[in-house]
Amino acid sequence: MKKMEKKKRKLNKKRKYFRIFSRFFIFFSFIFLIIFALKNSNFFNVKSINIEGNQNVSAGKIKKVSQLQKGSKFFVISKKDRIEKLESIPYIEDAKISYNLRGKVTIKVKERLPYYQLESTEYLLVDDKFRILENSDKKSDNLVNLSGFNVENPQAGNYILTNSEDQEKRNLLLSLRQDEYSLHGNIRDIELLDSISTFTTVDGIKIEFGSYSNVDYKLKMLSLILKDISTTNKNAIIIQMEKGESPILITDGEDNKKSDEKEKKTSIKDEEKNKSYREINKLDENAN
Repeated sequence: MKKMEKKKRKLNKKRKYFRIFSRFFIFFSFIFLIIFALKNSNFFNVKSINIEGNQNVSAGKIKKVSQLQKGSKFFVISKKDRIEKLESIPYIEDAKISYNLRGKVTIKVKERLPYYQLESTEYLLVDDKFRILENSDKKSDNLVNLSGFNVENPQAGNYILTNSEDQEKRNLLLSLRQDEYSLHGNIRDIELLDSISTFTTVDGIKIEFGSYSNVDYKLKMLSLILKDISTTNKNAIIIQMEKGESPILITDGEDNKKSDEKEKKTSIKDEEKNKSYREINKLDENAN
């Protein structure tokens, strides 16, 4: 009798598990059939496509890359894959895609903006995150000119200054854009050689910045010098940041009687200017 009861309990358990399995199988099969039917019906067909935020990338290219067009099925390709393909376009920094049940697709893109340009076989337009956006045959007057180094792969979508030995150059470019130095928009040309760098302001003042060391201190000093030049209307032509203990300002010669005296070197040591410079030194000492 006991053996019969054990067999009966085992059989009941098997039947119970089979019923549970059967119900799950039927349920998921039903869900699968619904999804399959919806995907292959006209319910998720794209009826219209609206593109927002694009200026440099054409709507046609965005549609082509995202593989969206009227009549296509929206869920055949995942939204994540479509976004990744859009963000592979050099100019596109961010993309969002939405779809409603009426078949309307909206693609919102945020484009990168050119900030630098490098002269190679053509002009390379580069954004502030050092990504090459395009190769242009025309030079722009509104971008910062970079020079002094080679670009290994000058193709749109690649990045410049990617090697470890270029880190100091990258850091300097990032520092030049910081608001605390008030140099953003005031630098027109930047030459980045292996050991030294040189800038030119929008007013044509050449800045011999020197090495890539003490960048924070030198930029603070440079900011004060340029502010002083603007305030006093000095006709400055060169600022030398590492020629002595203090920066040296070179101005046009003002004495026409001496024709050979075309430049006047003014060491930045006079009492009025040093009040401001000493403030920087105090700040640095306190920071240390």
